[in-house]
Amino acid sequence: MVTTVIIVRHCQSMGNTEGRFQGRFDADVTPVGEQQMELLSLRFRNEKLDALYTSPLLRARRTAEAVNRYHQLQLQICEGLSELDVGKLENRKLSEIGELFPETAKNWDQSPDLCEFPRGETMKQAYRRVNQALDWILEENRGKTVMAVTHGGVIRNLYARVCAGCPEGIRQSAVFGNTGVSVLEADEAGRLSWTLLNDLSHLPEELRRSPIKYSFHGEAV
Repeated sequence: MVTTVIIVRHCQSMGNTEGRFQGRFDADVTPVGEQQMELLSLRFRNEKLDALYTSPLLRARRTAEAVNRYHQLQLQICEGLSELDVGKLENRKLSEIGELFPETAKNWDQSPDLCEFPRGETMKQAYRRVNQALDWILEENRGKTVMAVTHGGVIRNLYARVCAGCPEGIRQSAVFGNTGVSVLEADEAGRLSWTLLNDLSHLPEELRRSPIKYSFHGEAV
C-alpha cells in the first residue's frame, strides 16, 4: 500500500520578483503567478486527490485554492508547511543581508543546515517541524494520494530527509521553481522515495522563470 504526496511549490509571488528573502512575509502573487496557478490547476483537473493541504501563507493558499476549483475538497491549513521563520531577515533585500547578518549569510551560502536565523528558527528546528508535518500527513492518509502546497525552504528540508536522512542533506538540495511539482511516495514500511522532482511541464517556457538560488555574497543565481 503506497501513500503518495504531491508536493507543489507556490506560484510566483511579489517577493520572488523583487530579490527578497521572504520567509513568512505574506506577499501576494504576481500576474505571472496567476497564469502559473491556472495552468497548474488544469494539470490536476482530472487527477484523483483524496486531500489537499496548504501552508497558511497567501501565496501557497491561493495556489491550493486554484487546484481545488476542480476538486472541491476541504482545504486543510497545515502550520508545519509554513515557510522558514527567518526572523530579522524576513522580507529583506538579498543585497543587504550579507552586510547586516554576515554569519547567517555565510552559513546559508555554504552550510544552510547550520543557519540560526536571528529571532527566527534554526534550520534544524525547521527540519524537525517540516518532517513532523509530513509524518502526520502520511499517517492520516495511508494508501491515498494527497497534495501539499508549500514553499521552497520546506521542500528543501523534505529533500534533505529523503536523500540524506539528516538536515545536512539540504546542502545538496535542488532549487525548486514556482508551481514545480514533486511526487513523494511512502511504501508500507514507511520508506520514502521521490518519483518526480520539480516538474514544470505544465508551464510554457516563458512562465518558467529560472529558480533563484539565494546567495548573500554575490548575485542571486
